[in-house]
Amino acid sequence: MTRPQRPRLTLKIMFYAIFDVVGMVFLASGALWFARGQSLFIPDFPGTMVGALASIIGGFLLMLWAAAQILRELIKRPDNVVEEGK
Repeated sequence: MTRPQRPRLTLKIMFYAIFDVVGMVFLASGALWFARGQSLFIPDFPGTMVGALASIIGGFLLMLWAAAQILRELIKRPDNVVEEGK
């Protein structure tokens, strides 16, 4: 029994992963502002309730887009195909 090959980390996947992390930071910044009224990393960002809500929504959408792109890249790789019968 052969194990399927691990997907290879490419520059494109790493690029999308960076966007995923940025989305997580935006989401966490907005959520922390709602929970405690303070900033996460950048002083005075977000500074208002509208900014915090925009940060949460934007971060979530950025994370969703980046994760979809990573999955798309992993699915279309020909080296991830496992041949039947072997």
